[in-house]
Amino acid sequence: MSMLEQFRNLALLHHQAMLVQHRFRFASRCAAAHLVVSLTVALLSAVVVFGLWYPAPFRQMLQVGPIFLLVLAVDVVCGPLLTLILSSPSKSRRERWLDFSLIGAIQLLALVYGMYSVWLARPAVLAFEVDRLVVATANEVQADALPEAPPGLQRLPWAGVLRVGTRRAKSGAEILRGVELGLEGVSPAMLPDRWLPWADARDAMREKARPLVRLIELHPDQVQALGEAAQASGHRVKDLSYLPLTSSKTREWVALLDAEMNMVGFAPVDGF
Repeated sequence: MSMLEQFRNLALLHHQAMLVQHRFRFASRCAAAHLVVSLTVALLSAVVVFGLWYPAPFRQMLQVGPIFLLVLAVDVVCGPLLTLILSSPSKSRRERWLDFSLIGAIQLLALVYGMYSVWLARPAVLAFEVDRLVVATANEVQADALPEAPPGLQRLPWAGVLRVGTRRAKSGAEILRGVELGLEGVSPAMLPDRWLPWADARDAMREKARPLVRLIELHPDQVQALGEAAQASGHRVKDLSYLPLTSSKTREWVALLDAEMNMVGFAPVDGF
């Protein structure tokens, strides 16, 4: 190989390396911009999920955090990564916009699906059942029975929880149905035809609620957690009572109640 051919080959390699470097810089800028947009959308989504749909303690009780954050992580990583792979300065403006539009559409569809799934599983009902408060999610409530609920309780809120009481079974057939549903994991909190207005449950709640001081005596190892929960509620320990707070995923929580049986605090302590 002559010196001239070697020089041409070196020049060609240098040119190709410059093109690759130029493309990588261009693609990196595009991916960085896409990452900023993705992070902004993810942050807004997290505000909606954790601020409106799953306020404390429901996000901990229903264990939505790791699942939703995984959805966001995949969405945030995959979009900019695809942009990094497909972006090229050699493409026309129309081709680049087509790439970005397709990537954005795929990313948006994935996010919408994830948000919709999380919304369907949001806490929708806080029900008093016999001796405890039960959190039921929207997809656990038997929607076809909502028209049979008392007036004002026939629609699930899009954010926040619907507070209800629950009545006892009225007949042998209803008792049998309740047992069968209970074996399937369905409780009265999920049955709108068993709901009562929250005000109608206050007397039964007062009867079953126990002083928070008693719970502290039963769990001396949880004094700090219960004390901090009481302090955060703005009430003195001696003025608070408690009921177990459960869901289909956990039983190891308590709700702190004021004199009017309003839930003013919570703690990850077994109330049974």
